[in-house]
Amino acid sequence: MTKTKAVLGSGMLAFLLAGGSSAFAFGRGMGEDHACGAGMLLGGRVLHALDLSTDQQQKVQDILAAHRPKLHQLAANEKAAAQALADQLLGTNGVTQQDFDAALQRASQAHDDLMRERLAAALAVRHVLTSDQIQKAAAMRTGMQQLHAQMRQLLGQDDTD
Repeated sequence: MTKTKAVLGSGMLAFLLAGGSSAFAFGRGMGEDHACGAGMLLGGRVLHALDLSTDQQQKVQDILAAHRPKLHQLAANEKAAAQALADQLLGTNGVTQQDFDAALQRASQAHDDLMRERLAAALAVRHVLTSDQIQKAAAMRTGMQQLHAQMRQLLGQDDTD
């Protein structure tokens, strides 16, 4: 593999990983899957730690079930748009900056649409929580941020995230 192909391949991999894993609203553990998200605002582990009542658990499951079809479609759209961009970048046909701009616009729009739906679902779940549960989730988030900062410091990584 030439150096140029390695750099392009690495850049595309980073793009696809960033596009495919950022800004998720829910995590595993409450019956949802990756299209519904995997870790941003109200991850399944966080919801579990909040000791939801049986009624709250049912409401959360209902919210996720209501959003799941649209989330699956939007996730598929995002994946297809990212794949189309990768196909252009790593394909053998000639491409122009305008070609990339159009493909990037489609990929960005697909990502934005998916993120908006995930956030709508997260907001609906947030409305199920009590103020004490929201405060507990905020404290957990702060604690996790501090742990991540400590990890970066221990590993000697720049703490400019």
